[in-house]
Amino acid sequence: MKSTHRIGLLLALVFLLPAMFFSVYEISSLNKNEEMIQDIYNKQLEALLFSVNQYADDVLGNWISRTETGVDAITSEAEIPSRINDLLTYNSSLRTVFLSDTTAITSVQRFFSLDTSTVQNQRNKIDSALLQNKSLIEELIRYKKSGFQKVVVLPYSWGDDNNLQCIGVISENPPGHFRVTGFLIEPESFIQEVVGPKLQGISRDQFILSTSRKQPAGIVYSTWSRDTFSLVQAESVAKDFWLFPDYTFSIRTQGTSLKQIAQERANINMAMLISLNIILVIAVILVFQNVKKEVQLAQNKSDFVSNVSHEIRTPLALISMFAETLEMGRVTSEEKKREYYSIISKETLRLTGIVNKILNFSQTEANKKTLRIERIDLNKELTSILNTYDFHLTNKGFTHTVSQRPNVFIRGDKEAFTESIINLIDNAIKYSGDTKRIELITGVEGVHGFVTITDFGIGISKTDQKHIFDKFYRVSTGDLAKSRGTGLGLSLVKQLMDAQKGKISVSSDPGKGSSFTLFFPLE
Repeated sequence: MKSTHRIGLLLALVFLLPAMFFSVYEISSLNKNEEMIQDIYNKQLEALLFSVNQYADDVLGNWISRTETGVDAITSEAEIPSRINDLLTYNSSLRTVFLSDTTAITSVQRFFSLDTSTVQNQRNKIDSALLQNKSLIEELIRYKKSGFQKVVVLPYSWGDDNNLQCIGVISENPPGHFRVTGFLIEPESFIQEVVGPKLQGISRDQFILSTSRKQPAGIVYSTWSRDTFSLVQAESVAKDFWLFPDYTFSIRTQGTSLKQIAQERANINMAMLISLNIILVIAVILVFQNVKKEVQLAQNKSDFVSNVSHEIRTPLALISMFAETLEMGRVTSEEKKREYYSIISKETLRLTGIVNKILNFSQTEANKKTLRIERIDLNKELTSILNTYDFHLTNKGFTHTVSQRPNVFIRGDKEAFTESIINLIDNAIKYSGDTKRIELITGVEGVHGFVTITDFGIGISKTDQKHIFDKFYRVSTGDLAKSRGTGLGLSLVKQLMDAQKGKISVSSDPGKGSSFTLFFPLE
């Protein structure tokens, strides 16, 4: 396994695999967590409804206490005690206060009402309620004997008038003597006048509290003026009204339902989780790419040292061998001597070229190479290079053609221009194979003047084309790997083009040759 593959696998195991397991776990538990939060929130809302019911019970308990105290202070049968009179005066929902002895619960003993026109009618309603709930009253007496006082609704049937409800409780005074203390209350008025302010105090622009009638269905009171019964049914937490079983309390959040809040939280958490995973994947990919690049660079440097060593060793061995032969006087023929001198000179030039290329690359890499940007006649400069290089091309068995567009003037450094062209021509010679032909074309494209150098050799694969301008990079497979070199030529050309504010491009197909184009800014 390659070192880069091992690094990639290690990064995946250390970062991506735990993140994947964590994400799967979080996603699987996300809905459970939101359901738990919603359940807790529902219980909190139910606690608010409990406080409303408790408040209504406390109000009624206060009424009962005031009634019993008022009745005990009565001095005349026709008189309405002041405490009871105040209750009836200041609570319009309270229509009647009555008391009935449990020894004769079929009729009312004491009856107090401010509306004298309906006294007999209301007496009949109360008598009917006491008669119909005799067994319930007996049960309440047993509760009272056990020390528990319970307030109940005393149902009764009295025509179609369902506006009033009869509320009763067992009181004991004197000890051992039980009586029914009761009220005729209009539930909707009680809700609006007594419970309504409490609902407003609880809501505080955070909740919407409503009280609804079961039959016929509808809203009796709501802290939100535009409330509708359909919204109450769909979005609310609801509880029965303890005092009036035919009514319910409902509570929901202001603006957004609990389900929507839970869904929004789930969506936000999901989006954050996905975003974090995407960021982690991108980070791992970037780290892997950087590590891979550094590993590749280290490998390229190692190959560079090996290739340069080979490139330098060959000319040095030839120079040493022929110099030693000449020095020892083993060559007697003048023709042979000239041949050996020629070989020594060529290998020296070759060695000098390798060293110069390394030095030029080093200077350019360190930004120590100073370029002299000036106006260049592209065709003239190219022709001059080819005239100088023509012998070398001919000696290698190459032919070349030049197609020039006239009057192409560019901005660049003459030395860098020459070095770039020679590097590309050397590559064309090195990788041409059996077809020893090179084409050169000059022209203008947009704001650039260009020169294209084309060979018809072994070509470069699409994969390798992405890396051929990297430092020390050499193709490690195929026919390209058979040719020795430093791996600096194309990297040096790219650096020189960047320094001249130009660019280089390549077009190549394996087995069909390669075309390198240098683009220079037009003068």
